[in-house]
Amino acid sequence: MGCAPGGSADRAHALELLSPEELWALSRARLSLRRARTIAPGEHLSSRAGASLEFADHRPYQPGDDLRLVDWAVYARHRKLVTKVFSREVEAPVYLLLDCSASMGLGGKFLFAKKLAAAVLFLAFRGGDRFGVYPFSVSVVGVGRPRRGRPALVRAFQELMELAPKGRTDFAQALSSWAERGWEPGLCLVLSDFFAPGFRDGLLALRYGRHAVAAVQILAPEDLSPPVLGEVRLVDAEEGRARPAVVGQAACRTYQENLRRWNQKLAHTCEELGISQFLFVSDFSPVAAALILARRWRP
Repeated sequence: MGCAPGGSADRAHALELLSPEELWALSRARLSLRRARTIAPGEHLSSRAGASLEFADHRPYQPGDDLRLVDWAVYARHRKLVTKVFSREVEAPVYLLLDCSASMGLGGKFLFAKKLAAAVLFLAFRGGDRFGVYPFSVSVVGVGRPRRGRPALVRAFQELMELAPKGRTDFAQALSSWAERGWEPGLCLVLSDFFAPGFRDGLLALRYGRHAVAAVQILAPEDLSPPVLGEVRLVDAEEGRARPAVVGQAACRTYQENLRRWNQKLAHTCEELGISQFLFVSDFSPVAAALILARRWRP
């Protein structure tokens, strides 16, 4: 496959999200987000389209093993019977669930999330995987089935370009309603700052749908280390409520401790549910973040 969408209009959409250098870096990665599964000797070797087998290791021969899997070259050299073990790449659609609430619009988080989403979609495209983008806040926008190929990538990039952060987040309602549609089990990446209650119920609903899930938390530098501002008027980005406050050293320390506890709760939830968790800061490279996801996420 080519390293970028083909036509001039297609390239324009791609380049608004990712630079030529970033597309080049992604095109050289040759990574796939497909889920690998070990095939034990003796298990039926399917020739089903969409699955490929790759040699993984040897193990000692056991009575009942398929003789077709015995490595006779090893036997000829060492007079030892060993059986080949393979891994299968299981085709699984990639679902990108992108938080579009107002809090994501602060500190460059939403732009980072859109570029990260575009990079992940590009990797899925190059790997021949099916993919779909599902923006959410109180509910999920978009119900189309995941598709593969260049036209699907162009449509996904167009959708990303048109998104803007607004409203509030309802993880439980949005992710549960999405999961209840009975999607084919696949790889779900939830991109959010996770600054709203209810994320446990939402993530649990995805796990009930038999999806492999990664919680990708995106924070701004000021989320992690807020500046000392003195007397200010604090405004809730999602609810619109405001109140006066004094943001000094003590208030910043209290905020950071509350953030630590909140993120610890998120980490415990992910560990309990068997969900992978990643944290990226919005001043990091979205392409580097996508490559980290592709290398380190092992559903």
